[in-house]
Amino acid sequence: MEVGSRYGGLVKRVVADPKGGAGVGIILAFTVLPFLRPLLTKYPPLAVGVGAPNQPPSHAHLLGTTSLGQDVFSQFLAGGLVPVEVGVLTGVFTSLLVVLIGVPAGYYSEKLGRLLTLITDVFLIIPSLPLIILLGVYLGPSLLNQVLVLTLISWPFPARVVASQVISLKERGFVLSAKALGASDGRVMFGEVLPNVVNLIISNSVLVIIFAILFQTAISFLGLGVPTQPGWGNMLYYAEQSGAIASGEWWWVVPPGLGILTVAFAFSLLFLRIEEILGLEVR
Repeated sequence: MEVGSRYGGLVKRVVADPKGGAGVGIILAFTVLPFLRPLLTKYPPLAVGVGAPNQPPSHAHLLGTTSLGQDVFSQFLAGGLVPVEVGVLTGVFTSLLVVLIGVPAGYYSEKLGRLLTLITDVFLIIPSLPLIILLGVYLGPSLLNQVLVLTLISWPFPARVVASQVISLKERGFVLSAKALGASDGRVMFGEVLPNVVNLIISNSVLVIIFAILFQTAISFLGLGVPTQPGWGNMLYYAEQSGAIASGEWWWVVPPGLGILTVAFAFSLLFLRIEEILGLEVR
């Protein structure tokens, strides 16, 4: 079975389920909202002085204003794209590394498998957040750097999971038959084995996306975000720096916080549905 048909079948089964469909719907909503922002509010997200500073929600400013008189509603609408973008790109890049490293590591388990295990153990020992912060400071603030750093931290564990599955699959009859017919190692790995682990790769990529969204928000909250991007993590950072959290200006804090939790929850629903499908396939 080809990778494309497996992927298409997985997508249909995810969307058809209420849990998976709800997750996809929430993710699409927060992805589309930034592009609809000009229709929903007249204020640019980073424009200063569009209202009086530190004002609670009102008819003119639905979610109030910041200490610089910026419209919080506009920032909230625009801010959802940043964590989703970083999360999805991290998931995609991680999946590519899993395919290019995890599959061969499982296929050549005696040599590459041990090296992958060693690399994974090293990353499991090193605390993730301090390492992300150090790399973020060294590389500088940009969305691409955030994606690269999060990918570097994320790929070893899913690669190890996929490699373990490949070790099991390479002894199956269809793989042995392909070898007996003279198929090259590359043809066996990517033509026979890969289609049977693609759903597992997708499942792990969703976990990586959740991890990346939460950590992107965390490093932005710590002041390592991109200043010119109205992301939710940046909103929380500037709210904390301006004393909004301490003074109880909830309208500046609650919307981005709920947005982050909602998007992470949506991807969690997606992950749970994919895991259910994988469980059924195993049985």
